Amino acid sequence: MKIQRKLHSGQARAWRSDARFVFIIAGTGGGKTYFGPLWLHREIERHPEGSFLVIAPTYGILQRVVYPELKKLVDTFYPGALYKAIERTCYLPTGGRIFFGSADRPLTLEGAHCRAVWMDEAGQMRREAWDVALRRVGFHKGRVLGTTTPYNLGWLKVEVYDRWKAGDKDYEVVQFPSVLNPAYPREEFERARQTLPGWKFKMFYLGQFTRPQGLVYQDFDPAEHIVEPFEIPKDWRRVAGIDLGYNNPTAVVWLAFSNDDVAYAYREYYQRNRLPGEIAREVAEAEAVDAAYCDPSSPEAIEELRRAGVPAMPAENAVKPGIESVISRLRSRRLFVFRGLYNLLDEIENYRWKEQNEQLKDEPVKEYDHAVDALRYAIASTDKDVRIELW
Repeated sequence: MKIQRKLHSGQARAWRSDARFVFIIAGTGGGKTYFGPLWLHREIERHPEGSFLVIAPTYGILQRVVYPELKKLVDTFYPGALYKAIERTCYLPTGGRIFFGSADRPLTLEGAHCRAVWMDEAGQMRREAWDVALRRVGFHKGRVLGTTTPYNLGWLKVEVYDRWKAGDKDYEVVQFPSVLNPAYPREEFERARQTLPGWKFKMFYLGQFTRPQGLVYQDFDPAEHIVEPFEIPKDWRRVAGIDLGYNNPTAVVWLAFSNDDVAYAYREYYQRNRLPGEIAREVAEAEAVDAAYCDPSSPEAIEELRRAGVPAMPAENAVKPGIESVISRLRSRRLFVFRGLYNLLDEIENYRWKEQNEQLKDEPVKEYDHAVDALRYAIASTDKDVRIELW
């Protein structure tokens, strides 16, 4: 069966792309989610008995937006397809399967080797979802489509957009404003231009990356604070910050302090569903440190770390003073992050202050905060120790 669908120039460019990783990063209403099922249908035609994965940021978005859009296409081209809600799987009459998952539960995305993955609103997802997508298509050297509005300067900017700009042929980014879609109302676009803050209009209506308001670490400049990895001198002090979790990830950030007190975050650990004993063993096996500053709310886990030989102790946990310690080091160029610490860098670019009635509060949002909490524990506790020694 052949059915013609009209694509605007932005969608057409993405359709013609042969890149493995194609991302439409565009304004709201630009036709991103409409394009996803068409692209996936072509991949299914190429591999009719293959497995495919569709990811939404949350289960709610999956149910309300993504699945209904894809169902229209499945009903048209694959009559007889069977969707089993309990399995979140659509069984195609071709012998293929489409799995559905939500990025807020990244471990549920693990499973079959896939021929293609579609990530809708990828910019709302944590980097873990991108890691899963790459693992799922790795065996078959499959393809990934991302459709999204830009929301921050996290992994989507660093891992996709920057690679494309640097000339990596595996990546193609297609950007366009909302009004490239002829169905999007021009008057609404102009209303947004006149009433929204500049940064918000650029992101949500032009599809352009810019730094959003309210970031906790707005002093962090990737061009300045991200450095290429180097061999850490043996006489530098090494410490670890540890934020413990189970369903939420356990995050560990290792820092080395030079003899003139410049800190380098050079290693990270970011794992879910690890028991305290497993975490203790894995951290102990990673490398020896002079001190490990831990989330003080988990004394049993701290004791487990000590039994494994890790010099663990409760961290300084006052949030705002700890954040101020990190900001002070960023502003004075005494804190740098090795390139490749993807989870920490992603969280730094997402960590923001709470907002109420369009006013920022002196309290950070409790999400995207595991690696940045580990960083804060290490910096605040080390700086306190240094001040005590100096006094």
